[in-house]
Amino acid sequence: GQVISLTFYAMITPVNATVSTLQIQLYIITAIMILAAVAIALVLSDVIAKPLVGLNDRAKKLSKGNYNADFIASGYLEVKELSDTLNSTAIELSKVDELRRQLIANISHDLRTPLALIYSYAEMMQDFPDEITTTQVQTIMSETRRLSSLVNDILDVSKLETGAMELHMYHYNLTESIGETVARLSELLKNDGYSIVFQHSEDVYVTADEAKITQAFYNLLTNAVNYSSEDRHITVTQSREQKSVRIEVLDHGEGIAQENIPYIWDRYYKVDKKHKRAITGTGLGLSIVKKIFELHGACYGVESELGKGSVFWFQLEIQ
Repeated sequence: GQVISLTFYAMITPVNATVSTLQIQLYIITAIMILAAVAIALVLSDVIAKPLVGLNDRAKKLSKGNYNADFIASGYLEVKELSDTLNSTAIELSKVDELRRQLIANISHDLRTPLALIYSYAEMMQDFPDEITTTQVQTIMSETRRLSSLVNDILDVSKLETGAMELHMYHYNLTESIGETVARLSELLKNDGYSIVFQHSEDVYVTADEAKITQAFYNLLTNAVNYSSEDRHITVTQSREQKSVRIEVLDHGEGIAQENIPYIWDRYYKVDKKHKRAITGTGLGLSIVKKIFELHGACYGVESELGKGSVFWFQLEIQ
């Protein structure tokens, strides 16, 4: 019995020592891992969180209208990409803000002029009721029409941009519709010496929203009128190209520099930045044209050369 108990005790003692050693090692390793995790967390915080905090601070400035907030970030690729995206956003927002200011300034200019004329003539008619002339009444009527056109164009731009405007598509004679619009504007401007010629060889039918296409074409015509040269001659041509029809509006005005062509479709964009009253139309025409053609999925564009005039065109599919 003595031999058996001694042997058992001798076997248990080294096992206890091993367990105790392993526990101590486990505590040491755990402590080292905790310290290492804290150190790594601090390093990652410095590498990732610090740039993000900086980006967040500059983003807050951007949200308050400071578009000069420069987003510079280092570290991981994703953080750098976020920085580049925010920089692009700041640039685009600054452009939008500048266009908004120009739009407000130009609309204010276009509103102020007819309102001043209407008020002055109305005041004159009140002071001298026996001397009212047809010219005075006609001036009030024409300026009121101009104001109505401006308000309608503003509403159209708003509807087109928010997607609230619906298309009513049906099959109709595009050639006849173009001809009627040309005749109507020619009659309106004949006393001012403008000549508008429509060249076509056959009647072409398309499926589209006639009212919207007519509005877009009318805006192209009025744009040509506003920027035509002293000869005041405008040519409209219709040509058939396989399964599509192409309408071109040619003027002999000053033309547009190549670097400015992408921007002419913006609201109230002016190459020389000097806003002037349009002879006809409201200055919102080309932005409406762009939206209407995009809704129809139609191709459109302009070809221009300084000193030689411009050709605005669009194409519709023939179905």
